[in-house]
Amino acid sequence: MAGEPRIMRIGSREFPYDLLRHPRARRMRISIRPGRDGTGRILLTVPKRGSIRAGEAFLCRHAEWALREAERFSSQLTAVPHAEADNYRRRRAEAGVYIREKVKHWSGVYGLRHAGVTVRDQTSRWGSCSSKGRLSFSWRLLLLPERYADYVVVHELCHLVEFNHSSRFWTLVAREIPEYRDIARALRRG
Repeated sequence: MAGEPRIMRIGSREFPYDLLRHPRARRMRISIRPGRDGTGRILLTVPKRGSIRAGEAFLCRHAEWALREAERFSSQLTAVPHAEADNYRRRRAEAGVYIREKVKHWSGVYGLRHAGVTVRDQTSRWGSCSSKGRLSFSWRLLLLPERYADYVVVHELCHLVEFNHSSRFWTLVAREIPEYRDIARALRRG
């Protein structure tokens, strides 16, 4: 999600950041994202009903940290050789094919239809399912043992039927992945 570009002034210093009003955010958050120019970009996320002024005060209190992290992020991006970046793009494309094949297979097994599949550079979760039926997966599924990747795909597909983690949901998952508890535990451990 992109935010609205803004400028923060602290004394004589100015720095750019993006403001994002997020409908599901419960608290203010500062994160660093890759900018279009290849540098680290500060993103201030504010709850939909939150005060922008309070968000800016929050960013001001944490500005030194945010600037330091954005600079560190930028130096990491520029330190990545082109060969590594090309390898990343190749692996991500490869993951897209791999994941879409798995989704096609498992949606056929379960007789389910989804609204689409995206493959992203998610680091905080393996996959997700939106209320509109869109499935999203981390390209890193390609790096998992195949049965673990199957579990993640089945887990998200089952959310098309049960948009929760009720006993009915887990029964649906267990129909094809009976060892789901062991796999889920291993994925949480990293």
